[in-house]
Amino acid sequence: MPQLGLAVPIEGFSLRESLELAVRAEALGFESAWSYEVDVCDGFTPLGWLAARTERMRLGISLIPAPSRPPALLAMTASGLQDISGGRLVLGLGASSPAVMRHWMGLTHDRPLTRLRETVEATRQALAGGRVSYTGETVRIDGFRLGGRPAEVPILLGALGPKANRLAGAVADGLIMVFNVPERTPELLTEFYAGAEEAGRDHAELEVVSKVFVSVDEDLYALRPQLQRFVTGYAIVPAYQRLLRRQGFEAEMDALAAAWGEGRRADAAAAISDELLSALIVFGSPEQCAARLRAHGENGVDTLIIAPITAATEPAERRERIEHTVHQVASALTGDRSPAPHVDSPGSQSIN
Repeated sequence: MPQLGLAVPIEGFSLRESLELAVRAEALGFESAWSYEVDVCDGFTPLGWLAARTERMRLGISLIPAPSRPPALLAMTASGLQDISGGRLVLGLGASSPAVMRHWMGLTHDRPLTRLRETVEATRQALAGGRVSYTGETVRIDGFRLGGRPAEVPILLGALGPKANRLAGAVADGLIMVFNVPERTPELLTEFYAGAEEAGRDHAELEVVSKVFVSVDEDLYALRPQLQRFVTGYAIVPAYQRLLRRQGFEAEMDALAAAWGEGRRADAAAAISDELLSALIVFGSPEQCAARLRAHGENGVDTLIIAPITAATEPAERRERIEHTVHQVASALTGDRSPAPHVDSPGSQSIN
């Protein structure tokens, strides 16, 4: 069974509420908590708070955009967090996208895979504690030395396409996936394993992490349109669309792309079939969700980052249902029998 992690922040919760739930999740058997960096807060701040409030959890970031920080700054931040957490930090890096880097951050997004590889190499050198002079095609350090103690920080790469997967196998300590269908995961991991083999590394010693969106005991008819809109928001991005095509959803992606290109937003969301939703999102009864999560482990995933989702819109109900999902996942997969929040379950009817 893969280890359990919790994604924070959680939509509909304040940052503090999300982190307090992560602290409770540690007691329920979750082995890690993973922040992420998009538009809520930076990726490091939540982990500093959790380092002081948790005892055993690994504290991961999935992901930091590599072009957003120079390696010297990454090394300083990671070294500090590794120190105060007692060695529990896992640093996840990704290439990000032109929309985030160029439009949001006002930075360049040139040669993203080269930048990702060079960031890993230079950051590792800086964390080792010696004086670093590194001149790459996209990264440069001249004479930097980390002031604190050398820090060993695992670095994982987020990847959607074959080239990034191969790079992760070659230079990183593991891979972070998302929207991977369990039954297609071994195929997606082929390039990751190939990259490790080419670099003379044993892929069995590398970690495979997958972020999975989970909703337990929801009204699936109410959940369907939200899930369709949610997946559409990713599927209109070319890299995610290519990922879904590689997993057998060419017809859905063709219909979505055509509708979106013509401005028919509702038709684009409607193109997200029930088959696609059932493959990507974990929902249903606790038993159905547990079986689907185990399938990820059976197909090569070592750690699952659980991202709870709900169709509820009223704040109190939303919090209750998110907490219900966290408790039920822990109960089903770790054997924890702590009382879960009471939620009136609408049953585990199929979405089909």
